[in-house]
Amino acid sequence: MKLAAIINAWDGCELLTDAIKCIYDHVDLVIIVYQNVSNLGEDWSPLPEIIHLQKFEKVAFMEYEPDLEISGSLNEVAKRNLGIEFASMNRCTHFISMDVDEFYEDFGHAKELYIKSGHRGSVCRLQTYFKKPTFMFDKPEDYYVPFIHELRDETVSGNTGYSFYVDPTRAINEDDVVELPIFMHHFSWVRKDIMRKARNSSASGIIKNSTIFNDYNSPDLGEGYFLSNWNRRIKVVEDKFGLSHLFF
Repeated sequence: MKLAAIINAWDGCELLTDAIKCIYDHVDLVIIVYQNVSNLGEDWSPLPEIIHLQKFEKVAFMEYEPDLEISGSLNEVAKRNLGIEFASMNRCTHFISMDVDEFYEDFGHAKELYIKSGHRGSVCRLQTYFKKPTFMFDKPEDYYVPFIHELRDETVSGNTGYSFYVDPTRAINEDDVVELPIFMHHFSWVRKDIMRKARNSSASGIIKNSTIFNDYNSPDLGEGYFLSNWNRRIKVVEDKFGLSHLFF
């Protein structure tokens, strides 16, 4: 087994070093696919925040140049498949596609669960965090995230027939998929610059008309606070991954 972690990078790269620490000892290659322009055309480079990662032996960088004539979702599919192609060129047998804000408490154990399952693909549930590394939704998300998959010649991301409800840009053309009893911890709404994320999201229009920023700036945000956009409450938890130093 030669496992590649393929990480999409643009916004939120202040989290990337700590995210890599969670997986580094259990993967054979970390592929950081970054871009210097957002899918919506905003110029901003994450390189100053991540260039130090080049010193690690198992880390490779690839630049993706978005096509501003197509949708953000199509750019995301192309970006993920660029990473898959690079993993294949480096003779990886398996891969996991990630974003910079995704963390696992015991990646080594999760990897062993995948191997023991005997399946070619795997998924898990998500726990989402809001504003602070200690503000977690009280219930998991109602969808899944792909975990480790076998990498074959025909493997692509963006498949429409995936057997679990996941982000469509991450759905793999694989039908032998199992759910593992683990969680991905998603720091989706934990950012130094939350507005950059909001401006450049493919759902920016929906975000603009939601209650998200009223909640984000509420003085009452804390234990038990109700987030109507997700039908979840805030649960205050420990800083499992030591991320508070990035924001406070």
